[in-house]
Amino acid sequence: MKYTLHRLAVAVMAVMLFTGCSKLTKENYDQVKVGMTKDQVIELLGKPGDKSETEIPGLGLGKLESWTWNNVGYGGKVVMVSFQNGKVSDKSWHE
Repeated sequence: MKYTLHRLAVAVMAVMLFTGCSKLTKENYDQVKVGMTKDQVIELLGKPGDKSETEIPGLGLGKLESWTWNNVGYGGKVVMVSFQNGKVSDKSWHE
């Protein structure tokens, strides 16, 4: 009995690890709003998998950044959030 409960607990933890524990949900994505800070976005979605940064001199746009969360292996989600001067300027959700 004790051995069976241990195996069941390990199985449940494995399922949670690979499916239910991701912050990358549609509900969390919908809470991301234009003007939010990077820290607020990380609180909702977790740390991004990829970051890119661009600065175009002379246009007065400041630093432009794009962050990507990719969860293709576990549900096919890709989220991109763009930042201008450290604040959310755009976002997209793809499944």
